[in-house]
Amino acid sequence: MRTLVVSVIADERPGLVAELASTVAEHGGNWLESQMGRLAGKFAGAVLIEVEADRVEELTTALQGLSEIGVVDVSEAGDGSGPTAEPVGLHVVGQDQPGIVREVTRALADRGLSIQEFHTSTSDAPMTGDRLFEAIAVVGLTDGSDLTDLRSSLDEVSSELSLDIQLDDGDEGPAWGEVPDPT
Repeated sequence: MRTLVVSVIADERPGLVAELASTVAEHGGNWLESQMGRLAGKFAGAVLIEVEADRVEELTTALQGLSEIGVVDVSEAGDGSGPTAEPVGLHVVGQDQPGIVREVTRALADRGLSIQEFHTSTSDAPMTGDRLFEAIAVVGLTDGSDLTDLRSSLDEVSSELSLDIQLDDGDEGPAWGEVPDPT
C-alpha cells in the first residue's frame, strides 16, 4: 500500500467533494483523512489517501485529470518518521492587525516547534464592533522543548501586539474553553 496526499483548490460549488471522492473510490483509493474548508468563495483541502502500489499512477492520473474541479496536486505522503511530538494547545485572541501570525509562528519556529494544526478567523467584537483575530493551534513539543523559554517568547509577542496568548500544556489548569471544577 502507498499513501498519497491530494491537495485541492477550486471555486466552491456543490458536489465538488463528492466528485473527488468518487474518483478516489473508482480507482481503488481509500479516503483516510481530510481537512477542507471554504475561504472567500474558494474551496481548499487536503486528503490522505491509501491505494495499492500498482494503482498509484492510475489514481494520480485520474485525479490530475479533474481539471473542471480546479487545481489538484498529488504527492507521496511522508513516512511519518521524525521526532515524537507531544501536542499542546495554543490560543491567540486580540484586536486584528497585520503581523500576528508572523510573530506567533516565528516564536514557535525559532524554538524548532512544528504546527500540527492551525485555524484562524476574524469576527466583530460584541461590544465595540472592532475586528478581533483568533487563532487556535496544536503545536508539537519534542523532547527537550523549553516551555519556560516558549512562554517567555509568547509573553513578549503578547505584550508587543496586545494579545491574549494561552499555551495549554496540561500543567496550568483547564484547557481553554473548559470550565474549572469548583470543588
